[in-house]
Amino acid sequence: MQLRQLAYLVRIIEMGSVSRASQVLHVAQPALSQQINQLEEELGVQLLHRSVRGVTPTDAGLAVYRQAQLILKQVEATRLIAAEADAGPAGTVSIGLPWTVASLLGLPLLREVRATLKAVRLEIVEGPSSVLGLLLAEGKIELAVLFDSAATSGLIVRPVLSEPLLFVGPPGSLAGKSSMTLEETAGFPLLLMSRPNGIREMIEQRFAAVGCKPNIAAQINAPALLIDAVRAELGYSILPACGLEEPIRRGEVDAIELEDGSLRRTVSICTSRLFTASRAAEHVHAIVHRLMRTAVEEWRWSASLLDSAS
Repeated sequence: MQLRQLAYLVRIIEMGSVSRASQVLHVAQPALSQQINQLEEELGVQLLHRSVRGVTPTDAGLAVYRQAQLILKQVEATRLIAAEADAGPAGTVSIGLPWTVASLLGLPLLREVRATLKAVRLEIVEGPSSVLGLLLAEGKIELAVLFDSAATSGLIVRPVLSEPLLFVGPPGSLAGKSSMTLEETAGFPLLLMSRPNGIREMIEQRFAAVGCKPNIAAQINAPALLIDAVRAELGYSILPACGLEEPIRRGEVDAIELEDGSLRRTVSICTSRLFTASRAAEHVHAIVHRLMRTAVEEWRWSASLLDSAS
């Protein structure tokens, strides 16, 4: 089995056509087909269904395709490790940031990497923590900032801080209040994140624990729109402190803590157990860690640093 055969298989499946893959790879179509035939013979299974409409992977082909992606990524990582050992951190580093974290750390991270890691190209992937955890475990990104609900056995989890979820309302609506019980919030029309979502699940579990049923006025799967809806006096919400720093500072929303302090989440920097992070990724990891600590120390992130963050 040769690496080029795996690379050919990956490209053919991604293109859905041997002829299109041939053009992209600059390899003659007969030669490309021959390489795939040899791979099938060696593995003893059919990898592709061939038809006039193109090709699709068999079950075995899909399994080999996924493994081939991981192998090729590891080979590329090995090349980068060798290059970095000679010339310093270089290459692309992909990091996953949930939307709340991206809104606070995204720009500072881009600036810091650009200023201090000249040969590193940063790729920021934004999405739900649960999705980012899966991408990290599959080796599709190198590191991610994740919440406790997204931790899996395939990840190395380094807790950095713990942040509260806040009760958020239109500007002026919570004036004079410093805190509120979860039971009291049940009487307000709530705008919550749509399922599946870790914050939504945490909120529903806590309401069930205290025997209350929330008054859910709407479910919104777009965080920016949800905050806009609160600002427009369409309802209230329960959101993490991280994504609210700017709206609170500008007086666009009111936000108070819940009295029992039970709605909190741990924020961690995570890497894969299976895929070794590049030297460049380790440098980016250190920058993210420092930025998170600084945001808390400068009161831009209402959270508590954990012992393991020191």
